[in-house]
Amino acid sequence: MIRFAEALVLVMCLCHGMAWAQTDWPDLLPADAPPVATLFPAWDTRIDGGRNNFAQPAKRTFSIDLGPKLVELNALYLEKRQDGAPLTSAANTGTDKWGSYFDLLATSSGFGGKLVGEAELAYSALGVSTMPDQRPMMSRLGLRGSWGKVGYGVLYRSFGSGFVSMTGTKVDHARDERQLWGEYDFGFFRLRATTSESWETNSDINDLTFTRTAATSFQLNTPSWSALLSSSYSLAEQGEDSGQQTRAFTNALSIAYRPTGFLTIEPGLSVKEEWDQVTGSKIDTPSAGIALVFNPYRDLQLTSRASYARGISDDPLKEGSSLNTATALNWKIGRSFFGDQVLSVQVEYKNDLHPGPSTTSPPNLTGMIQWKMVGF
Repeated sequence: MIRFAEALVLVMCLCHGMAWAQTDWPDLLPADAPPVATLFPAWDTRIDGGRNNFAQPAKRTFSIDLGPKLVELNALYLEKRQDGAPLTSAANTGTDKWGSYFDLLATSSGFGGKLVGEAELAYSALGVSTMPDQRPMMSRLGLRGSWGKVGYGVLYRSFGSGFVSMTGTKVDHARDERQLWGEYDFGFFRLRATTSESWETNSDINDLTFTRTAATSFQLNTPSWSALLSSSYSLAEQGEDSGQQTRAFTNALSIAYRPTGFLTIEPGLSVKEEWDQVTGSKIDTPSAGIALVFNPYRDLQLTSRASYARGISDDPLKEGSSLNTATALNWKIGRSFFGDQVLSVQVEYKNDLHPGPSTTSPPNLTGMIQWKMVGF
């Protein structure tokens, strides 16, 4: 037992130390909790970890045997080639943009799964517009476990500005997060409570935003479908004097329906209400989306999603809408000395509309080719 504790602390310290030495989308969910509605990145800008954003092939792993396989290391490497230009551009420049993503995860477990420690370090060069002063790193430390029907976990993670997940979600400003959660499995459904804090630093204006969030979720699981109902309340304080506060209340429902073994349909609805306590303005943001996951063959997967969000406010300058659609084809092309290889072709369209011309970005159509190599 002492050797296990020493090994766990050593791995966590090493991995976390590596992240801070470089000066710097995933929550620690129970292993048997199926993800629901994971294909709507526009609904929530949080990064839930690149490992859960794509249906990945099986990975080969190597472990450091400090006893009965106490520490296991997993590595992931990805390369991306992107072609295309915004629809409003006069002409395509024809330049090809490359990027790479590297992730290292150390896992240690003991006590029959009652305590699992994880330390993760990721470097992302997927951002084609990353500035020299940005540090596209992500580090994560966490503990999770289960005792009978009770699950629990604690998480800390840090994102550097410029970090881009494999779904394309970019972290514009450095952010630190910590989270504590607990849940109880009633059999047919699972109830979870979460509390979290985050700090986001805007280096452009030297501003700090501190956000506290409390959330509950209710998850139903059956062999052919699952549903997730969640509610959260958050309070964001901006500025050193914390004089500017924004409250938000969010309700969301997502369903994953599997009519056959090779098709999954995931519709979802979300409603977010925000109040600015300084100006007294209110913003209502309803969202809707649907995703389809089609696996006609064992080594081939087709994923398509579409989502729309509309901001409604008594202040016209705070209104806006967002439309996101994407289609991806993932093909496992075979194995090599390093592990499974996957070729992914993606097409994505985004259109954000806002009243102010300075805040409205032009419609963007992007094509992307990714080569993934995992398990080395």
